Amino acid sequence: MWCQYSKMVQKQSLEIIGRADAMPVTAPNPFDENTLLDRPAPEGGNPFLEDEGEGKREPLGSDVKRRGTLEKIAGLSPFWKGGKGLLGVRGAPEKRRGRRKSEDVSLLSLGRKKDSGDEEGGGPGGGVKRLSFLWLGGSGGSVGNRSRRESMVEVVPERNEVTQEAEKPREPLSVLEILQLVQRRELRSADQHIIELEAECDGELSPGSLKSPGRQAKDVALLYEALMKEMWAVVEESLNNKGKHLKLNEVIGVIQQEEARDTTPGNRNMRANWAEAVQRTVKQRLKSNLEGKMGSLPSQADRVKRIVVEDLTSVKNYLVCSYPKDFEVFRIYLSAYHQGIAEWLSAAAQRALETNDIYFILDWNSNVYCRDILSRQEISPLINPYELGPLLTSDTRTMLEHQYANLTHQRVSLRLEEELKVEQDRWIQTMRNEDLLSGFHGRVIQIMKPHIDRAPLISEGFGIILALSCLCCFSDFLSRFQKSIERFNLEQERLMESTEAFIYRIISIVNCCPPFREFANRMAQLAKEDGEDLLRQAEGSLDRITALATRAISELIVQDVKPFSKKLLGRRWLNNSDACDGIVSILEEHTAGLRKLSQGPYQATISELHRSILLEFVRPLIQGKMSCTTSKTRRKVASKLREESKQLVQIFSRLDSPQTTLDQVLPRLTEILVLEDISSIQMEVGMLVSDFPDFRKRHLSSLLDVRGLWDPSSRQQILAVLHDLEGADALTPCRSTPGLFSDISITRDTRCISISLSRASQFGRRTLSRLSHRARNISSSSDGGLGNGEEDTQL
Repeated sequence: MWCQYSKMVQKQSLEIIGRADAMPVTAPNPFDENTLLDRPAPEGGNPFLEDEGEGKREPLGSDVKRRGTLEKIAGLSPFWKGGKGLLGVRGAPEKRRGRRKSEDVSLLSLGRKKDSGDEEGGGPGGGVKRLSFLWLGGSGGSVGNRSRRESMVEVVPERNEVTQEAEKPREPLSVLEILQLVQRRELRSADQHIIELEAECDGELSPGSLKSPGRQAKDVALLYEALMKEMWAVVEESLNNKGKHLKLNEVIGVIQQEEARDTTPGNRNMRANWAEAVQRTVKQRLKSNLEGKMGSLPSQADRVKRIVVEDLTSVKNYLVCSYPKDFEVFRIYLSAYHQGIAEWLSAAAQRALETNDIYFILDWNSNVYCRDILSRQEISPLINPYELGPLLTSDTRTMLEHQYANLTHQRVSLRLEEELKVEQDRWIQTMRNEDLLSGFHGRVIQIMKPHIDRAPLISEGFGIILALSCLCCFSDFLSRFQKSIERFNLEQERLMESTEAFIYRIISIVNCCPPFREFANRMAQLAKEDGEDLLRQAEGSLDRITALATRAISELIVQDVKPFSKKLLGRRWLNNSDACDGIVSILEEHTAGLRKLSQGPYQATISELHRSILLEFVRPLIQGKMSCTTSKTRRKVASKLREESKQLVQIFSRLDSPQTTLDQVLPRLTEILVLEDISSIQMEVGMLVSDFPDFRKRHLSSLLDVRGLWDPSSRQQILAVLHDLEGADALTPCRSTPGLFSDISITRDTRCISISLSRASQFGRRTLSRLSHRARNISSSSDGGLGNGEEDTQL
C-alpha cells in the first residue's frame, strides 16, 4: 500500500517539474494559504518536521545524489514577505552591505549581538531563518510535504561535474577587526583592509555611505601607526633573535603591497621607514650594550666591536636570504651600524680626554674600525670600506689632533725637565767609573718616541704636527742641556776627583749626542720643511756640547801630559826619549776610557787630542824655544823630531785618529829646517800651507829665525810664498782639518839689521847671530830667568 502511494507521489513530482520546465510560470510558493504547509510557529518550532518516530525516506538510487537548484529553493523560500526574501528582492540588483561599526564588533567579541532579543529566535531573521534551512534539509514531515520537496530535487550522477556555488561577497571589516588583525600580526591582510578603508575615506568606493570622513581618516592614521609599530617590532626581533623570523615575510609583503599601489593617496614610503626602523634598532642595540656599563674607552670599544661583528654576521647568514635582493639588507644594516658607531665615537670625542684616549679615538677612526670590523673574514666580502668613509668628521679629527699635540707638548716638556734634573743630581754623586755611564739618552728619547712612531699611522698631517711639537720641545731641552754641561765643566775643580773619573762623567754626557742627533733628524724628516729651523737649533746645541766635551777630555789628558811636554826641545831632549815615551804611555793609559765614547764623539775627541799633542811639539819649535844656528844642530833636531813623529803616528793610528793630515806637520817643519836650497824650502812651505791653511807669514818668519836664516833676499823669496795670505790672519780652516797654527801665538818680533848681509863676511854674520842670541838671553834673564821645569834650549 505504501509502495503504491510512494510511486504516485514520485510521479506527481515529476509531472510538476515537467510543467515547471515547460511553462515560464513562477513556481508556486509552498507557504501560501492554498498549500498544505503552514507557517512556522511563533515559538520557533519547525512545522515541517513530523514525528521523530517516522522512518527516513529511502534514497532514489545507490549511484545518484540529490541537489536542489538555487532558483527552485529561492522560489519556494519560506521567508518571502512583502516581495523580499533571504536572497534579496527578485529581479533587483543586490545592494552593497555597509561596514560594521566598531561597537558591533566589540559586542560580537563578547558573544552577543547588538539587540539581545535577536538571539532568542523570536524575531524575524533569527532562529526562524536557521530553522527554515534545517526544515529544507530535514527528514521529518508528512508524505505530502516530502513529495513537494522531492519535486525540487534533481537527480544527477555522482561523477558529473558539480556546479560551483556563487561566491559570497567579502564583507568589509570594522576598524576594531582590522586592529585585531594587526595585533595577531596578520600584517599583509590588515594592510589590505586599511587600504580599502583609506579608499572609502577618499570616496573611491561608496561616497554616499561615508557618514564621518574625518573620523574614518583618523582611524586610518591610527591603524597605519599600529601596523608600522608591529612591523618595526618584527624588524627588531629579527635582529635580536639571531635567526629567521616567521613574521618577517608579513613585513616584506606589506612593503611590497604599499609600493605596488597605483595611486599614492596614502603612500607611507614604507621602505624608507623600514630603513629608519633598522637604524633605530641598531642604535638601541648599541646603546643597550654601552649605557650603564662601567669601563674605560678601550673596554667600551671592545664591546662595540664584538656586538657589531656578531650582528652583521647574523644579518649575512639569516636576514639577507629572507629579504628580496632589491632591499639591499646588508648595506642598510652596515650603514646603520656605521652611523651608530660614528655617533658613539663623536660623543666620546667631546669629553675631557687624556692623550692616550685621544689617540685611541683617532686610531679607531683610522685603523681599528677597518682592521677589526670591516676586514673580518665573515663579512668582508660584502663590504666596500670606501663607500662608508671615516667615522669622524674632518673638523672633529682636526680638533682632536691639535688637542693631542698641545697636551703632548706640555707633557713632554715637563718630563724632559724632570729627567734633566735627575741627571744633574747624578753628576755630582760619587760612583764607580762603570756606573757613571748611564742610559740618560734612552730615557729622554723614549719620552717622545711613542708619539713620533704612532702619529704617522693616523695620517701624514698628524705625523707632521706631532713631529713639530716634539722637535720644538727637544730643541729647548738641548739648549738647557748645553747650559747645564757648561756649568758642570766650570765646577769640575770643586769635585776633587781623579782625571779618569771626570773623563768618565764627560763620556756619559757626550755619548748622548749621537742618538740625540739621529732622533732630531728623524723628527725633522717627518716635519719636512717646517722643521728645518728647529733642526738647526738642535744641531747647534749638540755641536757645542760635543765640542765642549771633547775639548774637556783633551785638556784633561794634556794636563797629564804637561810634565813630559815641558821637556820637549830642551838640551836633554836630544839625548834621551823620556819625554816622548811618557806622552805615549799616558795616551795608552787613557785608551780604554776613550774607547767608551760612541763613534761620533770618539772621532771628535781623538782628533782634538791628536791636535793638542802635536801642538805640544810644534809650539816650542815655532816660538823659538830651540835655536838651530848650525847645520849639524838642525840635522840633529830634525832627526829627533822625525823619530818622535813616528811614535805619535803609531799611537794615534792605534787610536784610529781620523786626522791623518796632522801626521805630516812635523816632517814638513823638519824639512824646512834642514833644506839648504831656497826653491826646495819654498816647495815645502807651499805643501805645508796646502795642508794647514792657518799657517801664516809670522809663523814662517819665526821658523826661519830658529833655522838661523838671516839673508834678507833668501827670506824674502821664502816669505813670498805666503804673500797672498798677507793680512788674512782670521782665515777659517778647512772643516776636515782642525786649526793647528792658529793656536800658536808669536810673542816676539824678529829684529833685522838694515845692512846688506850678502856683502858681509861669514865671520860678521856669525858675530851678529851671536849678538842677537845674547840679547835674547839677557832679555829672558831680566824677565825672571827660566821657568820651573824648563831647560836651557840654547845649543
